[in-house]
Amino acid sequence: MIVARHWMDWRSRYTLENVLDWSYGGVDPSIPGNGGPSCANFLSMHRRLFETFLGCAIPLVYFFWGYSYITYPSSYKFVRKDRGGKRALLVLVSMVFGMEIGFKFATKQLIYLLNPCHITTAIQIYLLAAPPSKWVTTVFRVHLNFLNGAVLALLFPVTNSR
Repeated sequence: MIVARHWMDWRSRYTLENVLDWSYGGVDPSIPGNGGPSCANFLSMHRRLFETFLGCAIPLVYFFWGYSYITYPSSYKFVRKDRGGKRALLVLVSMVFGMEIGFKFATKQLIYLLNPCHITTAIQIYLLAAPPSKWVTTVFRVHLNFLNGAVLALLFPVTNSR
């Protein structure tokens, strides 16, 4: 009886409308560049589907082409001596990222967690926490391509929506 009541309470609390409200309820659509009906209707559905197809197909082609040329070092030299710096950096970055996630929850702007800068931070936290392996080497190499995003964000800041 208690489990059924708890299940019903959970289902009523986490509806699609509530989740969408947490995701983008705090985003002001009246600011240009933040979306809204005029932004959603700017392109026709045919054009959006075409651009989505190209935006997914071209990177997939490059991904599989690049994957065929990946090489791993023949031997790994793992340094197992932890002096605490890596762990301290992991704690610091995790705390700052946790505060950022909390801010996004508080302002109902979770959609911005999908920005490349937040994804890169999540990847870096994983790289700091994971033990060395071939997979970590691969993730690290892919992550290097994302590091120019922070420089671009500093050079071309978005100031109208902050």
